[in-house]
Amino acid sequence: MSADWRKRRREAVRRSGRKQSDIARAAEVAPETLSGVLTNDMTNPSFDVVVRITHAAGEPVGCLLREDDFPFSAEERETLITAAEIILRREACIIVRP
Repeated sequence: MSADWRKRRREAVRRSGRKQSDIARAAEVAPETLSGVLTNDMTNPSFDVVVRITHAAGEPVGCLLREDDFPFSAEERETLITAAEIILRREACIIVRP
Protein backbone atom coordinates (compact mmCIF):
# COMPACT_ATOMS: atom_id res chain seq x y z
CA MET A 1 0.00 0.00 0.00
CA SER A 2 1.30 3.41 -0.87
CA ALA A 3 1.83 6.18 1.64
CA ASP A 4 -1.17 8.01 0.15
CA TRP A 5 -3.25 6.84 3.11
CA ARG A 6 -1.25 9.23 5.27
CA LYS A 7 -2.31 12.16 3.10
CA ARG A 8 -5.95 10.97 3.14
CA ARG A 9 -5.79 10.71 6.94
CA ARG A 10 -4.63 14.34 7.22
CA GLU A 11 -7.29 15.44 4.73
CA ALA A 12 -10.00 13.58 6.68
CA VAL A 13 -9.04 15.46 9.84
CA ARG A 14 -8.96 18.78 7.97
CA ARG A 15 -12.34 18.17 6.29
CA SER A 16 -13.95 17.33 9.60
CA GLY A 17 -13.64 21.01 10.56
CA ARG A 18 -13.00 19.96 14.15
CA LYS A 19 -10.13 21.05 16.35
CA GLN A 20 -7.36 18.50 16.65
CA SER A 21 -7.86 18.46 20.42
CA ASP A 22 -11.51 17.44 19.87
CA ILE A 23 -10.51 14.67 17.48
CA ALA A 24 -7.82 13.45 19.89
CA ARG A 25 -10.37 13.35 22.70
CA ALA A 26 -12.93 11.50 20.56
CA ALA A 27 -10.26 9.05 19.37
CA GLU A 28 -9.08 8.58 22.95
CA VAL A 29 -5.48 9.42 22.09
CA ALA A 30 -3.19 12.05 23.52
CA PRO A 31 -3.03 15.28 21.48
CA GLU A 32 0.70 14.60 21.04
CA THR A 33 -0.13 11.20 19.53
CA LEU A 34 -2.57 12.73 17.06
CA SER A 35 -0.04 15.40 16.13
CA GLY A 36 2.67 12.78 15.64
CA VAL A 37 0.40 10.67 13.43
CA LEU A 38 -0.65 13.67 11.33
CA THR A 39 2.87 15.04 10.85
CA ASN A 40 4.41 11.61 10.21
CA ASP A 41 6.64 12.00 13.30
CA MET A 42 4.99 8.75 14.39
CA THR A 43 5.95 6.67 11.37
CA ASN A 44 4.34 3.40 12.43
CA PRO A 45 1.14 4.09 14.38
CA SER A 46 -0.91 1.08 15.45
CA PHE A 47 -3.86 0.17 13.27
CA ASP A 48 -6.15 0.76 16.26
CA VAL A 49 -4.93 4.35 16.62
CA VAL A 50 -5.38 5.01 12.89
CA VAL A 51 -8.92 3.56 13.01
CA ARG A 52 -9.91 5.65 16.03
CA ILE A 53 -8.53 8.86 14.52
CA THR A 54 -10.24 8.15 11.20
CA HIS A 55 -13.59 7.45 12.86
CA ALA A 56 -13.24 10.52 15.08
CA ALA A 57 -12.78 12.58 11.90
CA GLY A 58 -16.06 11.14 10.58
CA GLU A 59 -14.60 8.90 7.90
CA PRO A 60 -14.85 5.13 7.40
CA VAL A 61 -11.53 3.32 7.43
CA GLY A 62 -12.35 1.82 4.04
CA CYS A 63 -12.28 5.29 2.53
CA LEU A 64 -8.92 5.97 4.12
CA LEU A 65 -7.55 2.75 2.66
CA ARG A 66 -9.40 3.29 -0.64
CA GLU A 67 -11.21 -0.05 -0.46
CA ASP A 68 -13.61 -0.63 -3.34
CA ASP A 69 -16.66 -0.59 -1.05
CA PHE A 70 -15.79 2.92 0.15
CA PRO A 71 -14.72 4.94 -2.87
CA PHE A 72 -16.12 8.19 -1.44
CA SER A 73 -15.27 10.21 1.64
CA ALA A 74 -17.99 11.09 4.14
CA GLU A 75 -18.22 14.56 2.61
CA GLU A 76 -18.57 13.12 -0.90
CA ARG A 77 -21.24 10.66 0.28
CA GLU A 78 -23.23 13.51 1.85
CA THR A 79 -23.03 15.47 -1.41
CA LEU A 80 -24.24 12.44 -3.39
CA ILE A 81 -27.11 11.80 -0.95
CA THR A 82 -28.19 15.45 -1.14
CA ALA A 83 -28.07 15.35 -4.94
CA ALA A 84 -30.09 12.13 -5.03
CA GLU A 85 -32.71 13.60 -2.69
CA ILE A 86 -33.05 16.69 -4.91
CA ILE A 87 -33.44 14.53 -8.01
CA LEU A 88 -36.02 12.29 -6.33
CA ARG A 89 -38.03 15.32 -5.14
CA ARG A 90 -38.02 16.80 -8.64
CA GLU A 91 -39.11 13.48 -10.13
CA ALA A 92 -41.88 13.22 -7.56
CA CYS A 93 -43.08 16.71 -8.54
CA ILE A 94 -43.12 15.73 -12.20
CA ILE A 95 -45.04 12.52 -11.49
CA VAL A 96 -47.58 14.25 -9.23
CA ARG A 97 -48.30 17.10 -11.62
CA PRO A 98 -51.34 16.50 -13.85
